Amino acid sequence: MLVEISNWNTLKKLYPKLSFSSSDLEKILKKHFSEYNISSVGIIFTSKEYIQDLNMQYRGIDSVTDVLSFTLDTKPLVGEVYICPKYILENIPVENFQEEILRNIVHGILHILGYDHVGEFIKENEKEEMFVKQENILQNILNEINNRAGQSR
Repeated sequence: MLVEISNWNTLKKLYPKLSFSSSDLEKILKKHFSEYNISSVGIIFTSKEYIQDLNMQYRGIDSVTDVLSFTLDTKPLVGEVYICPKYILENIPVENFQEEILRNIVHGILHILGYDHVGEFIKENEKEEMFVKQENILQNILNEINNRAGQSR
């Protein structure tokens, strides 16, 4: 599985205290999604304006959002996940920012894999299959990042 991360500086500039690097993120995503038949996934950090344009163009919704994902090809499976860090930071407590970035990446990749959900990720819907899978993968990733943070690099 090829993982390409674009505009990493957009994320680092907004939140310089990230406890993982872009290469750490690539390795972690490869590890946690290796069981799926994904050929390539791009993770693109973008501005509010750009994600709003994408949201309008592809979903007909003229508003900023946290994450959008696109399946570019199915054989082999290729996709892109667009993340808007500034929107996320404006809508969650700063101490949850890193976790929420990772949650959105996992969420976007699951959409590329064909998972979908009915509602938003809130208490009433957290039992939906996609959200259960999302939170399980996220917990494994967070555990790995926390273990790495305890090790010297």
